[in-house]
Amino acid sequence: NKYLPHHVDIFIIKPIIMADIEAQPQATDEHPTATNSDEEEADKDFESEIALIKESEGWKFPKVKLHAWDPENEKQWEATGKFIARRNLIASIPNLTCGFGVWLVWSVIVTKIQKMHDADVNVYPFQDWGSPQGKAYRSTLFLLPGVAGLSGGTLRIPNSFLTQVSGGRNVVFSTSVLLCIPMILAGVALSDPNCSFNILIAAALLSGVGGGAFASSMSNISFFYPKRLQGMALGYNGGIGNLGVSISQLLAPILMSVGGTPILDGVSGWPANAGWLWFPLCAVSAILAFFFMSNQPNHGEKNNLVSLINFYWMETFGFLAACIGVITLIQTRNASMLKTPAGQVIHKFLLVLLACACEHVFMLLSPKKARDRVKTQVVIFKRKHTYIMTWLYIMCFGSFIGYSGSFPKLIVDLFGYLTGDGCLQTAGDFVPASDEMTSDICQGEWKLDYDYPNPNAPNGSAVAWLGAAVGSLIRPVGGIMADKYGGAKMTNIAIIWCTIAAFGQGALVQTISRMEDPTTNNAYYALFVFLFINLFACCGFMNGTTFRTIGVLFPPEEAGPVLGWSSAIASYGAFVIPVMFGIALQAGNPQITFYGLGGYYVTCFFLNFWYYLRPGCEKPGV
Repeated sequence: NKYLPHHVDIFIIKPIIMADIEAQPQATDEHPTATNSDEEEADKDFESEIALIKESEGWKFPKVKLHAWDPENEKQWEATGKFIARRNLIASIPNLTCGFGVWLVWSVIVTKIQKMHDADVNVYPFQDWGSPQGKAYRSTLFLLPGVAGLSGGTLRIPNSFLTQVSGGRNVVFSTSVLLCIPMILAGVALSDPNCSFNILIAAALLSGVGGGAFASSMSNISFFYPKRLQGMALGYNGGIGNLGVSISQLLAPILMSVGGTPILDGVSGWPANAGWLWFPLCAVSAILAFFFMSNQPNHGEKNNLVSLINFYWMETFGFLAACIGVITLIQTRNASMLKTPAGQVIHKFLLVLLACACEHVFMLLSPKKARDRVKTQVVIFKRKHTYIMTWLYIMCFGSFIGYSGSFPKLIVDLFGYLTGDGCLQTAGDFVPASDEMTSDICQGEWKLDYDYPNPNAPNGSAVAWLGAAVGSLIRPVGGIMADKYGGAKMTNIAIIWCTIAAFGQGALVQTISRMEDPTTNNAYYALFVFLFINLFACCGFMNGTTFRTIGVLFPPEEAGPVLGWSSAIASYGAFVIPVMFGIALQAGNPQITFYGLGGYYVTCFFLNFWYYLRPGCEKPGV
């Protein structure tokens, strides 16, 4: 009362105030308040929006373009979002599986080619590459998975941005259509025992589209799921997709051992069947994506034909950039810098930088609308954590895909040959020196320190697929555990495991490479396979944990491009690691590659700890 003028009686004011309140309209069923009207209008808008989104629901010709999408909206997610997201994930997985299968099938094709050439030097002599022999032939074969890796890494750069440029559904089904081409080419070319090595390089180059698919596929799926389910969704898409590697390494060797008329008398083997394995699977996967996947409402252009043109435009320039890298590789294969192992290593990294730089330049030549969409995403390059996570993901996926391309051939190279003197007969057979075979009675060329097939060599194809299978199946586990306990924490635990396995494998390989015949003790081979499976397991696990970290660390519009970009750079491991093993094997020191990778894993441990785990770190809880 003390705040009122002394002449105003409170007993006069109170009735006035109460009368004013009573005069205001009260909420009833007949006369709702403005607030209730707004709520009802919002409910009607929501129901209308859900009805439009449901046009993209179901399995019978669902509408391709989503009307709206917000996975963080719990009502929308439960009403229809969950089903649409799950259907897109189910249709996405077989396409990514085919991508990995085609990309990595060269790791088993070269193993079969090598064995057939060992049986008869007239099979796949590769005269257009100077008819290499011995270690030079084996080192040359490493180029095929390496070229596929170089191409795949380069194609991942445009694929990092293609989801928003062209629409996820358009990118996925178009990619599967493109995957059919290299498999047809491989099937036809490998039917000829005198096929050109350059033709195989071209097929391996085109297979890189399967490697590029990972960036767009993972980016696309990340838009469909809320942050709390990112680890699970990306884990299933990437993990089951990665199984394409195991399918290639398990089924392709079986099919390559079955056929009709041998391509050359006395030599069994039909490597062309590897191409015919994947061609129909890719075609079926393209159909699944075409009918059952969706484009996000803000992805691609209004005219779907324009979106597809943008896809093929950017993908063509990606192939061109990869082609420049491969042509440079071929033209400089006799350069003076390649006379030393160090020069060979530098040469391969320069090729990666060349292809990567060319692709970034070519992206500026994209159609204006596509270029504008890319420009809105390049903000990720201003983020420090983009580069930190890329460094970490190289450790995870770069190692996984590099080991996948190397494991089958390393088994053959380390356990499949003996070195000794003997007679290389005119028919191509090698007879080791003995009392019955001396240089005096040799009907051919006497060889010193010659590598010849080990009759007691283990059957590498029986276990080569296990590594990639374990790494693929454990990836969803890594994502799920990262959702529960934190991605950075789970990553560092796995780094310790990975580092121990890498240094242990290096020490074992160093011992094996110095033995005359490592197959005399089966324990060496068993330990070699065991340690390799451990490397695959921890790399696969970290694939899931790091992608969950990226999904939480960045906002949705940036997480997709970061997922794509980091996987693009990491996928160059498919080129670098097999080639590094080839260089190290030719130099007689295959253990160096494992020691180098182990040292790199140590840097990843401290980087992850410093930024995401230590007390007072920049980004705790990721």
